[in-house]
Amino acid sequence: MKKINISALVLLLLAVAGLGWYLMAPGGKKAAPANVDLPDVTLPRLGGGTVSLHQFLGKPVVLNLWATWCPPCRREMPLLTKTASERRDVVFIFAAQDRGNTATVVRQYLDQTGLIQEWTLLDSSNVLQRELRTTGLPTTYFFDKKGRLLAKHVGAITPEILTKSLDLIVK
Repeated sequence: MKKINISALVLLLLAVAGLGWYLMAPGGKKAAPANVDLPDVTLPRLGGGTVSLHQFLGKPVVLNLWATWCPPCRREMPLLTKTASERRDVVFIFAAQDRGNTATVVRQYLDQTGLIQEWTLLDSSNVLQRELRTTGLPTTYFFDKKGRLLAKHVGAITPEILTKSLDLIVK
């Protein structure tokens, strides 16, 4: 039977934990993955009907993956909602990642907070998380008008990062 080197095992576990922390840390801006486009996905809209993300090609798109149970998501939502109402040159899509009875949960949360978004989509099966290989919530994706991903932000977004990322996609 081989002996296990405890020191090496501890170092390996610390390295894995450190990488996980880095990837999930709030405020962690990550470079956009290469060759990622706006997913060709159709989702239910909170207000009724369905929406294809590809219908927004031709305009810059901010795609925010969030959930009602996520504290950093709740912190960033007022900034994103306010910016969405001010920036008509960019489409803001809010894809709720809540499982279960998503429409009821999301509508209740938005009613309680007064945060109404025009494009709130319901992604209860987390299709977008799989398509975009999302590592945590919230994650905000910035696509140019051709649907190319130019920036990605994991964690609650700040006004500075939001402004820089918007400037990047509206060029």
